[in-house]
Amino acid sequence: MKLELKIPLEVWVGSFSHRHPELVIDAINIMGLPCDETVGEYEIYGPSVDWTDEIAEYPNVLEVHALGTLPNPGRYRIRYRRSPFVAVTMEDEVLVRYPLTIKGGFMECEVIAWRSKIRHLVDALADTGHEPRLVSLRRDSLRSVHMILTPIQRALFRQALALGYFDVPRRITLTRLAEKVSRNKSSVSKTLATVERRLAEFASVAGA
Repeated sequence: MKLELKIPLEVWVGSFSHRHPELVIDAINIMGLPCDETVGEYEIYGPSVDWTDEIAEYPNVLEVHALGTLPNPGRYRIRYRRSPFVAVTMEDEVLVRYPLTIKGGFMECEVIAWRSKIRHLVDALADTGHEPRLVSLRRDSLRSVHMILTPIQRALFRQALALGYFDVPRRITLTRLAEKVSRNKSSVSKTLATVERRLAEFASVAGA
């Protein structure tokens, strides 16, 4: 489901993009933290300006760091009080495809949700001031499953598949798989658990 959302002005990126309508902002990744906080990485396309000080002035921003040098685009890691969008998508357990494109106070986003949750999701976003507009609604093909996994997750998934980790019975143990890919066993286990959950959720949506 693709949506266009108005970002409330109390959220830093809503005010910032409204103040600078000429800028295009890509939210590369956003993650909810404990204590109703959020951390995200953003790329800002426009004049080669360091926006760190201005972003830090917004009331819900707790911390901001420019990452690396600041050519166009500049990339920033920002920690801020949780936005209504993050709270709603976490509560409804929907998958969000990144990057999210933001311009002039509006955001385009694509989310993957069970059909039974779509109406609740749209209503919840409306209640939090996002004024959601449905752009498109479609069933995804499993051929596009790579879009919900990070490059590292996809690489490990393909290696595990090729080495027989998902065969019945398994042709390789988790310990041996971790050795093969030169990674910590615990890290491999957690990554594969995330991959399996995301694939299961995606398959449920595609087959709804």
